[in-house]
Amino acid sequence: MRLHGHVDNLMKTKNQGPLSLGAVLSLIFALLVVQVISVQQNDTLSYGFSACLVLKDDNDRLSEWLAYHWLVLPLKYLIIAVDPTGTTTPEEIIRPWNDLDIGMEILLWHDVDYNHWIDEDLDEKHQHRQRQKHFLQRCMLYHKEKNRSWVAVVDPDEYITYNTIVDDDPHPYRAHDNSIGEKIPKKYVDLEYHNSMYSIRERTMDAFAKGQTIFDFISDGKDREPWISEICYLMPRLFFSAVESLPHELSEAHVEQYNFDVLKFSTLRFLKHAWKGGWSDNHFGKVMLDVSKIKSDKMTSNMRNVHQPVPSECAYPFRPYETGIFRVNHYIGSWEAYSSKHDPRRSKERFEMFSSVNEGADYQLQSWLGKFVEKVGISKSKQLLEHIGVIEIEPTRLIDMDGYQRVKKNEESKYYVMGT
Repeated sequence: MRLHGHVDNLMKTKNQGPLSLGAVLSLIFALLVVQVISVQQNDTLSYGFSACLVLKDDNDRLSEWLAYHWLVLPLKYLIIAVDPTGTTTPEEIIRPWNDLDIGMEILLWHDVDYNHWIDEDLDEKHQHRQRQKHFLQRCMLYHKEKNRSWVAVVDPDEYITYNTIVDDDPHPYRAHDNSIGEKIPKKYVDLEYHNSMYSIRERTMDAFAKGQTIFDFISDGKDREPWISEICYLMPRLFFSAVESLPHELSEAHVEQYNFDVLKFSTLRFLKHAWKGGWSDNHFGKVMLDVSKIKSDKMTSNMRNVHQPVPSECAYPFRPYETGIFRVNHYIGSWEAYSSKHDPRRSKERFEMFSSVNEGADYQLQSWLGKFVEKVGISKSKQLLEHIGVIEIEPTRLIDMDGYQRVKKNEESKYYVMGT
C-alpha cells in the first residue's frame, strides 16, 4: 500500500473524527522511517562471492572446487547449469552442501529453468558455447536481482587464488609474448598502472598468510583502483600440467592425518606449471564481475565469448601476468579424468601436447585442505568431499533419457544462437 493510502485510512475512520494535524504528521514520519529502512535492507548487498558454473560430467572435480572456493572466496551462492549432453548430474554431491548448513546456497538449473533450446543444427562444441552464453546471462541477472555483488565466472578445473609475488615471476617490465602483445589493452602496459598493481600484489602475501578471503581483500580497497573502474576484473590464467609431483612435495599438504588421498585432489597433486605470462599454454584469462554495478540491459548472451561475459565492461581477455592481483590456476588433471569426458576437443594428442609442461612449481594451494578441515571439522569434511576424484560416466546422455524435459524453439531462444 502506498503512503497516501495509509494517510487516508488514518484521516478517515468510521467511528472517530479526523486526527489532529500533529498526530497525522507523527504517523507520516513513522511510515517514512519504515519505508526508508525497507529500501536500505533491499539495497544491502549480500556478503561473499557468487558464481555461475556449467557442468558436464565433471563430478570428480566438483567437490574439490566447491570446498576450495567456499574457503578462499568465500563462495556463498552458486548456480550450476547441467549440460544434458553429458551423462551425470551433481545432485548427490551438492546435497550435503545444502543440508549441512555450511553457509553456501547451491541451485541446480536444467534447460527448462532458463528456457534454453538446443539448436540441433550446431555441432556439439558450438551447442556448448551457446549454452554457456545463455546461462551466464541468466545467472548474472539472477545474482543481481538477489542483491549480490562479485560473481566468479570460471570452470570446474579452475581455481582462483592470490597472485602473490614469488621468485620465478616474470620481470615487471619485460617484453610480452609476441603472439598476443599487440592486442593487450594499453592500460595494462602503462608504467603507472604496472607500479600500482605491483604495489597491491605486494600486500597479497600477507593477506594469504592471514587467511583473508578474496572478498574481504577487495572490500578493503573498494573505494580505490582497480575496483572502481574494473568492475569486470580480468585474472590471468596459469596452466598446471599432468607432471606428477614427488613424494616429499605431496607430503607438504599434510592431509594424511585426515585420511584423505592427496592424489585425488588436482590442487594438491599437480604442482608444475607453464611459463607465467605466456600465451601458448595459459591462453585467455577469466573474470569476476561486480554485477551490482552493471546495468541489467548490458548483460546479454550475445557476448563474444565467456572470457568477456559483459562486452561493454570486459576488456580483451589477456593481460600481463604481473599486473594481476588474483590469478586462475587451470588444471588439466590426469589422463584418466581427462579422457573420461565425452568432448570432441579432447584427444590423446592434445593431452600429450600440454601434459608435460614444466616451467616451474607452485606450492601456494597446498595448505587449503588442512584449513578447510580445521574450519568445518573432520566429520563434515568427509561428507562434503565424499565424491572427490570419483569418475562415474553413464552410458546414456541425460537428454536421451525418458522424461527429460526439452525446451521448444522460441523467440527468446532464437536470439541466443547469435554470435560465435
